[in-house]
Amino acid sequence: MTVPYETGVLTLHDAAVADADGKTVGCEGLATVCVQIFGTVTTATLYFEGTVDGTNWVGVLGWNRNTGVKALTAAATGIYVIDVTGLYQFQVRLDWTAGSVSVVAKGTSLPTTTLVTAS
Repeated sequence: MTVPYETGVLTLHDAAVADADGKTVGCEGLATVCVQIFGTVTTATLYFEGTVDGTNWVGVLGWNRNTGVKALTAAATGIYVIDVTGLYQFQVRLDWTAGSVSVVAKGTSLPTTTLVTAS
């Protein structure tokens, strides 16, 4: 059995109180990134974005593990799973209004389907 490659926990936003792109996740060797959002998120929108060329960012679907809903944005705390296969980088862009928002991420070489269907 091959052990999957995983990143450590990466802080993308740390108690952010302004609009920000946050830190990026390099996606080489990764298939999935799990994102945890916490803090005061009711007054913020977070956008899941990926790039292939390192310049042009495009929305990517995040799967809310709490509700099962897939969306390009999040406006609530929780854990979200994103398929990053083939991407160069991934980020969670913050559109902030008030409060304090933190985002951490962890990447794995396991595909999203493995994580969703594992029992």
